Amino acid sequence: MSRGQRFAFLAIAVVIAVVAIIVLADSSEDPSGTQSAATATPTATPTSEPTEAEPQETATPTPTPKPKPKPPLLTSGKITKLEAKQGDTVRFRVRSEVAEEVHVHTYDISKDLEPNETATVSFKANIPGIFEIEFEHSGEHIAELRVDPK
Repeated sequence: MSRGQRFAFLAIAVVIAVVAIIVLADSSEDPSGTQSAATATPTATPTSEPTEAEPQETATPTPTPKPKPKPPLLTSGKITKLEAKQGDTVRFRVRSEVAEEVHVHTYDISKDLEPNETATVSFKANIPGIFEIEFEHSGEHIAELRVDPK
């Protein structure tokens, strides 16, 4: 091999090495070929590490409370069936188009009603049986309450 050929191979090897360095250096940078400055992003860091004496708090999701269903509405023109167990609290709403009195037989619970106003009645079901609920003045049967023993 002649001296000129050796210089040619050496020159080619140097060119290949330089190109390899440039290609490898560019692959670790921005692919668009432009250099961009790094930006700092603030992050929260704890001020102290939790220890066994300080248990780390975990977030427990609070379940969304389900709204209680409204008590049934008793009105004129139909007989509503109500059921309860002995010891339960019986609740119902009642509405009349005229001034009236609602009466729960045997329990002797009465409530005066204003025209077109809704009233709520609640009481402890401590007597088992089947009982009539009526509009007292008109004598209209509006509900039947069934209280089952425990």
